Amino acid sequence: MRFFHSSCSISLLAAFVFILTAHPATGQSAPDRVLAFPSPVSGEVLPSDQGAPGAWHRINKLGTTASLLHVLAHPDDEHAGMLALSSRAWGARTSELSINRGEAGANAIGSELFDALGLIRTRELVLSGRYYGLDDLYFTRAVDYGYSKTLDEAMSSWDPEVVLEDIVRVIRLNRPIAVVSRFYAGLRDGHGHHQASGVLTPQAVAAAADPNRFPEQISEEGLRSWSVPLLFRGGAADDEPHHVVLDATAYSPLLGVSYGDYGRYGLSLQRSQTSGRFRNWGGRTYRYELLGDSASDAENRVSDTFFEGIDTSLPGFPALVGEEASLEVASSLAELQTLIDGVMQDFDFLAPEQVVSELVRGLGLVRSTIEAAADLPETAFELSVKAQQFEDAIIAAAGVRIRAELADQALGASLVRNQEAAIAVAVESELPDRIAVREVLVLERDKGGVAELARSDEGAGNEVELVARVGSGDPLFDGPYFERSSPTENMYRILEPSSAMHLPWRPMALSVQVLLEVDGVEIVRTMPVTGYVSRLPFGFLARRVEILPDLSVSISPRVHVLPMDMEDIGAVEAVPVLVRVEAIADSVVADIAIELPEGWTSDPASIQHAFGNQGEVVEARFMVQPPADWSGEATIQAMAESGEGEDRRQYRNGYQVIEHRDLPLARLRMPAEITILSVPVARLDGMQVGYVMGVGDEVPAAIENLGASVQLLGEGDLASGSLDHFDTIVVGTRAYAVRQDLVEHNRRLLDYAAAGGNLIILYQTQEFVPNDMAAHPAELPRGAQEVSEQDSPVRILAPDHPLLTTPNAITLADFDHWIEQRGSKFFTEWDAAYTPLVETQDTGQAPQQGIWLASEVGSGHYSYLSLALHRQVPYGVPGAFRILSNAIALGGR
Repeated sequence: MRFFHSSCSISLLAAFVFILTAHPATGQSAPDRVLAFPSPVSGEVLPSDQGAPGAWHRINKLGTTASLLHVLAHPDDEHAGMLALSSRAWGARTSELSINRGEAGANAIGSELFDALGLIRTRELVLSGRYYGLDDLYFTRAVDYGYSKTLDEAMSSWDPEVVLEDIVRVIRLNRPIAVVSRFYAGLRDGHGHHQASGVLTPQAVAAAADPNRFPEQISEEGLRSWSVPLLFRGGAADDEPHHVVLDATAYSPLLGVSYGDYGRYGLSLQRSQTSGRFRNWGGRTYRYELLGDSASDAENRVSDTFFEGIDTSLPGFPALVGEEASLEVASSLAELQTLIDGVMQDFDFLAPEQVVSELVRGLGLVRSTIEAAADLPETAFELSVKAQQFEDAIIAAAGVRIRAELADQALGASLVRNQEAAIAVAVESELPDRIAVREVLVLERDKGGVAELARSDEGAGNEVELVARVGSGDPLFDGPYFERSSPTENMYRILEPSSAMHLPWRPMALSVQVLLEVDGVEIVRTMPVTGYVSRLPFGFLARRVEILPDLSVSISPRVHVLPMDMEDIGAVEAVPVLVRVEAIADSVVADIAIELPEGWTSDPASIQHAFGNQGEVVEARFMVQPPADWSGEATIQAMAESGEGEDRRQYRNGYQVIEHRDLPLARLRMPAEITILSVPVARLDGMQVGYVMGVGDEVPAAIENLGASVQLLGEGDLASGSLDHFDTIVVGTRAYAVRQDLVEHNRRLLDYAAAGGNLIILYQTQEFVPNDMAAHPAELPRGAQEVSEQDSPVRILAPDHPLLTTPNAITLADFDHWIEQRGSKFFTEWDAAYTPLVETQDTGQAPQQGIWLASEVGSGHYSYLSLALHRQVPYGVPGAFRILSNAIALGGR
């Protein structure tokens, strides 16, 4: 390994890193390569994209102008094998657009739901995309609000014009030769979101070509209309019209497996949905139908590529997009194609650096041709893509590696206002005599800016160390650039910076831009500044550096129900509130208090705490007292204040930290607010409840809110612990899928129920086999039913059953104001020992009675309760608390 360091000027730049910067010749740049950066987890790219295989992957893209945009509804809908074949075999510029981020899916790896789950699935899709070889990944502003069974529900729940606008913008940004819709636009697509994706995609292709549709994208955003030459839709059957049949079983000697297997492995990494399962071997055939004017020309032709009959060479590109190249441009394009063909022929996997000279010559030729093609905007755009690809190929073939890290590992991966930090920048290459570092810039995304204090280039000889101070301005919260106010909103609002719109996440908070000179040609590379965080037993994890507020303030619980007898309202009990404040900065003195509605009080009124070190946490307990005879709903806000004079600041937000192995850390901003609701629900004082936690949910907190004591049951408890003292035991959502100890010791729970206990099974997936594991026979098939319409009609089937009468009289009003869905994974058949309690159905669905089933077993009770209580209680839905109260209370009678 050879290191180099060339004397260079070091300057610091305070700037927004805008994702899309117009090229002076084209008015529109090539798309941002969001997946080109190293992994934010390991700091490394995939082995298949390093060294000689990585160089070949990039060079392979130089030889074609083929490009493809795959449009789908959710993460994990994509045709993984097709994407891997497109990018890694054909060399096509390959992109993906997911209409939403999958916020309403299940979660097999944790307790996160709604927007937090959307952040997980976004990161999973980025990880999968590295295996596919995606060049770009986009999202619209639409939110996955839950399972839709009809196209009409999807279209009425989203704002279809806004979704269409977003797809059009992405098409105009990306300018693909082929758009490939994942879905057919029919009932065969199943999910209403799938159908909507199939319907909206061809509409967007037509609208993208019309400058009168969404004209502000052209007049204000600098985009141009784009006529997509080829439009395909997936889902075609063998006996239906189709023009492309892809078999991704072709073996890749660079990957060591077929393209299909490599893609499917990437798909399996979306573990929140796939649980890591995937089919290792075997073929998968993809069929696509060509739509639009080109379909008649291809009526009797079936191809093994989307680009049959299309000249995707560089010399053929101007004619493909309806431009007439000058002799100068045509000659340059022909020369470029010849050069690229020669590079591919001469490439040596044992010495990839041997083609660097020709690649550098090609880059210079591309840049000069861009200027010559100034009056050919589409050709100039494609050449700007080629310029990026040439730069990538040069860096890969020359073995250039750039690292930018916080020099002091004790800093972790976060900085705050006014903090000083040393940034070590190292550059390595296999051609040290031909590559020089000319300049290093530190780019800081937020308005605070950075200031250079010192620099040193002495020591190891391959590093530059910068000492800089973060500015004093308030940083942008380093979380999503989009948000919504409640889970009932189905479209996101875009926050700063708007330039990030449609990308997976915000631009990097802190990055280093290195200006290299390779054989006399300048290349700029941007890399995130990383820090290291210890996560034993896996060692240190590399994370992108965040710039965070000095203090993080959170409050729990986020919802508190005050059980009240509405016929005899007396003194209202005080609400215990825990305020957690974490110091991100050192040596902060903070005043911590709660802002209350008029007439409310808290004890204490406030506290002051002096934080010594970064990471120190204080938990302040307040007893919040509503006024006498209060009822209704109120929101209270926790806050911390620190600083003096003009520098005094209030902190009113915290964040939910979302961290899973192999995924970059995410932070979801959470206002430090608690909603307090008075609900006419019977308390469970004195009851003892055991809870078998599954993937994670907030049901135990809701049970405690009602006054019961809850013990989470571990493996030892299930194997040999005493269960007799529990009035009720609850098996949490999807517990049979993730708790092998539960499966092994399930008989002890059944014995507990038969001996007089009350056993409640919340919704489960197919790992739960009722015929073997339930108190009485039943069927829970893989494709079990669910009701996705949260306002679906409900009919009470057993109005006199104790679960519907005692201690709370359950009425139809208890099913008002539900969120996202009624329930999921219903029994489809069951023994006569079960009594169905309620019935509901989606529009067009047969009535479903397997949603809540009660039975007696021995001298006790056994019930299957697949109402989506885990989605309701975090938001204080009154009926969910009343149903939960009755279900638990049955064990105390």
